[in-house]
Amino acid sequence: MDKPAKELDAHEVTEEVADRVKKRMPDLDDELIHREAAASVESHADARVTDFIGIIAERETRERLAGIADEAPTESD
Repeated sequence: MDKPAKELDAHEVTEEVADRVKKRMPDLDDELIHREAAASVESHADARVTDFIGIIAERETRERLAGIADEAPTESD
């Protein structure tokens, strides 16, 4: 017997992801973190199984932000 899919609260998951990422990357802009977290969560919003979207979105957000940080000019540039 299949259980009905749990409804994804994208706003709640986005906030949780952003909070966890902020703790790991405190030097980055809060708005940038939130924007990237929202994009990651949204990209999985139509998934059939939503239990792990927060974990997946957190990893993707950290990876994207690390890439952005690597591309940012340094003060010596």
